[in-house]
Amino acid sequence: MADTIVDDRAVFTGFDSLTYAPRGIEITLPNSSEKHYIPDVLEELKPKKKEQLPDFSCEYFTDEENCLVGLFWSDGESKRNYQVFGDIMSFDATYRSNRYSMVFVPFTGIDNHNNNVSFGAALLASETAETYKWLLRCFLKAFGKQPDVVVTDQDPAMKKAIEEVFSGSRHRLCMWHVMHKLSTKVGVMLCNTTDFKQRICDIVWTDSLNPSEFEVG
Repeated sequence: MADTIVDDRAVFTGFDSLTYAPRGIEITLPNSSEKHYIPDVLEELKPKKKEQLPDFSCEYFTDEENCLVGLFWSDGESKRNYQVFGDIMSFDATYRSNRYSMVFVPFTGIDNHNNNVSFGAALLASETAETYKWLLRCFLKAFGKQPDVVVTDQDPAMKKAIEEVFSGSRHRLCMWHVMHKLSTKVGVMLCNTTDFKQRICDIVWTDSLNPSEFEVG
């Protein structure tokens, strides 16, 4: 994100057109011995982005050593997507960037053509409940309302943050993540049994069962 938010001029005209050194777009993280200047860069870029994209939102926070801990952003198109398709919102923190070991967190929804639409994204250096609370408050500030339904994986820190910040939303677990972790719950041998996999997929991936039929299996 630091590379993306820097300035579109760098893409088309090179870093010579920027008013600060390319090194300034580097970010400082707890495991890094180098100190860079991401807060200064972001403070310079935010008003420029506002001029180019009036609906652009960007929030960040750092720790006591001026290391970047969280960065959230969303643009006008994302906000328009949320106005129309924001009844159900999913956010996922399973994507870890290689360069800075930060977690990439996209906020997504589904449009009327069953396609994914973006509501915004974030980079996080830690996955604590406090960090997620900060992130959801940034989301709420940018969009002005909570989603009706929030879909996540089974992260307890996410659950705690949602309960506090999105108290009016219903929290549901992503079935893909539930099924992905199935082998750790029931064992690899059983998961590799064809009959078991067929039966559980027939139960899980259907809309025709009521809750009592699902429990009977």
